[in-house]
Amino acid sequence: MRFNIAAFTHVGTERQINQDRILVQDSIYKEGLHSLSDVERCFCFVADGIGGGPAGEFAAQFILEQIAKKIAVDRDYTKDELRKILMEINTDLIQVGRENPEYQGAGTTLVGIIIRKNQFHVINAGDSQAWLLRNTSFLKITEEQVLDPFQKNSPITSYFGGDKDELHLEFNTVLRNVIVGDVFLLTSDGLFKALEKKQIKAILSNNKPLKQKATFMLQKALKAGAEDNLGCILIEITE
Repeated sequence: MRFNIAAFTHVGTERQINQDRILVQDSIYKEGLHSLSDVERCFCFVADGIGGGPAGEFAAQFILEQIAKKIAVDRDYTKDELRKILMEINTDLIQVGRENPEYQGAGTTLVGIIIRKNQFHVINAGDSQAWLLRNTSFLKITEEQVLDPFQKNSPITSYFGGDKDELHLEFNTVLRNVIVGDVFLLTSDGLFKALEKKQIKAILSNNKPLKQKATFMLQKALKAGAEDNLGCILIEITE
């Protein structure tokens, strides 16, 4: 398989701190637009820090750093193996919060995709989302882990960190494989606060290069107000 990847993260127009972080292959970003072309694996995650202040920012950075450190990008994992590693990372974050008052209660959501020749995993905790554009269909492939999915800003029921273990990792998705032409979107909840589903689908459906799609999506979100932080990764299956 071959992939094009384009990603961005931005503080938005109203927040003072960007608590979104993105991990693309082996690099973590807290701002800017980034892209890769014709790569042979996909190892991408979006973390959205929760709780306000520096604690959420720290949690998102910590989780992605530990994922990059403890999950090898060049080997296959079972769901159980990935779950074990991620649960251990979660325990470490909770412990750091207990030992450091400035990070007490630090928490973050997470959504990610790992694709190699013999593996395909979608990982989710919280209200960050994974979507798929396949042909003319634009489908959410994760479910938001919140108290009431029909209520705006409903409390998150699963996340990394916090004062106690609230993590319930979700690996289940109706999608079992990928095909050439698929375009995945990983995003924190900020994007869908700024843009409607039909606008995002229209951007992903045009025939522009993936980096231009990401650039335009960021511009449109900021023009629309972008009251929350933005953290997004676009992944295109090219071969």
